[in-house]
Amino acid sequence: MFQKEDIITSHLKKKAQSKLTLAISAFAVIITSTGYLFNSKEVIFLFYIFNFIFFYNLIIYYLLKKNDIN
Repeated sequence: MFQKEDIITSHLKKKAQSKLTLAISAFAVIITSTGYLFNSKEVIFLFYIFNFIFFYNLIIYYLLKKNDIN
């Protein structure tokens, strides 16, 4: 059976992974939104994809933070 420590450890790992992916996707959104790489249709398409990923990760992070286990 699962012990309380295992559940807490798993939750903390998920929270750390969520924070990391949120930071990476925010960086990708900033890079593509400035047009720093190239100003083309492909980069605009990547911007929309990275925006979707960013907001998805933001929701996941918010839910993990809201249902925090102490």
